[in-house]
Amino acid sequence: MRDVVVIGGGLSGLAACCELERRCAAYTVIEVKRRFGGGIRSRAEAGFVMDASAFAFRPFADQALLEDSGLQQRMFQISAEAWAFADGTETLIGALADRLQGGRLMRMALSSVGRLRNRFTICLENGIMLDAGALILALPARYAARALWNLAPKAAEQLAQFRYDSILRVSLGYHKRNLPARPDRIPDEAFSFIISTDQPGRVPDSDHLLIQVGLRSAGNLPRDEAIRAVTQHFGWRASPLVARVDYWPEADLLSEYGEDHRQRVGAIRDALPDGVSLIGSDYCHEAPTIRGVARLDERIGAGQAAARDALAYLKARKR
Repeated sequence: MRDVVVIGGGLSGLAACCELERRCAAYTVIEVKRRFGGGIRSRAEAGFVMDASAFAFRPFADQALLEDSGLQQRMFQISAEAWAFADGTETLIGALADRLQGGRLMRMALSSVGRLRNRFTICLENGIMLDAGALILALPARYAARALWNLAPKAAEQLAQFRYDSILRVSLGYHKRNLPARPDRIPDEAFSFIISTDQPGRVPDSDHLLIQVGLRSAGNLPRDEAIRAVTQHFGWRASPLVARVDYWPEADLLSEYGEDHRQRVGAIRDALPDGVSLIGSDYCHEAPTIRGVARLDERIGAGQAAARDALAYLKARKR
């Protein structure tokens, strides 16, 4: 019998699973894709290591996770406020996933969640039914809304109102001699961020540069047009040695991340039944990404807290 079911194997969901693992709890994680990590993906090509989403991130306040996973030696500093993994941010996902010994169901799409007597029910789109003592939903708002329509309609209604920015992440690898200048600032509102590095391991050698640009309001722009929009704007006439364009529809929530946002997230969580937690980047109190630099701490901490809350709920029910 499963104590906890975690739905979603992104960063927050994996952090919840690791905490459950550490506390020797019985759990199953359900992931719709064939791999963990959500939008966090890394790929090596021609000596460059490119990230689909989070390329750089702010320093971790809690170093325990890095120390336990041996990740500190695999990081390098880009600026005073930004670090990166030498092998790509998917290094973090791999380190978390390698810890997991609990059940996992991959390539399983969630239909809905409900309740039957004292257990939560999970209906998958292929007809499989599961049950759990507690639920952790590590899902973007629009998927969480669909799943919760029957169990928590007030929360679902508010989740369905979330809206997202449309940002393409364009990664380009160049030989430095083909660039007129190294980009160091955002030129105008069409670009949400620019990050670059010549760190060994991320590029073939010190004569090369890897650049990631956030191209705003371009979610439906074809790959070649997105690359052309970036290179023409900056005046980079040479063709890039490698190029990658990625779009994650739920990567950039439109929110001011002030008191209104905190109250909104609090109201949604208050509308959930006891024993159900909602985690992920959509529900962070601080903006998950600032100028392309990700904050990973809050997402990890929320996953760990959700695992503790789930086990506390189960313990209280047994009394």
